[in-house]
Amino acid sequence: MGKETGGSAKPSAFNVTRRVKWGDCDPAGIIYTPRVLDYAMETLEAWNREVLGVPWMKLNWEMSMGWPTVRAEMDFLAAPAPDEDVVTELRVEQVGRSSITFLITGDDGNGRAFFRVKVTSCLISRPAFKPTPIPKSLLERIHDYRKVCGEA
Repeated sequence: MGKETGGSAKPSAFNVTRRVKWGDCDPAGIIYTPRVLDYAMETLEAWNREVLGVPWMKLNWEMSMGWPTVRAEMDFLAAPAPDEDVVTELRVEQVGRSSITFLITGDDGNGRAFFRVKVTSCLISRPAFKPTPIPKSLLERIHDYRKVCGEA
């Protein structure tokens, strides 16, 4: 997994390219439905680490916070098969006091769309598991990222 800027993804948006493995597929030879959410969550985890500069483990263990998913919605547009590359791109759709909504899209890098996944996460304090405001330092990085993507 790594940052990629080629294909249909806009150079300013964070994206990850990965190859569909045989084990990611169902007996029909296409990506198994739950794996699409895995691809989205792995992209979100990489974005958190590389763009926000805060790996999830550090957020949990050192900062006593977490980003649990409170809603996920998926649209399937085409089914990638084994050995096809999937380029996922992450956009921030909405930022609230404690919540953030992401749109993660997946395509072949040449404009053939595979899926769209919308994920809403809520920042919580640990161990109370209560919503907590997004810290200013993270909020600034989120807003900077949205500006780079032309969204703010």
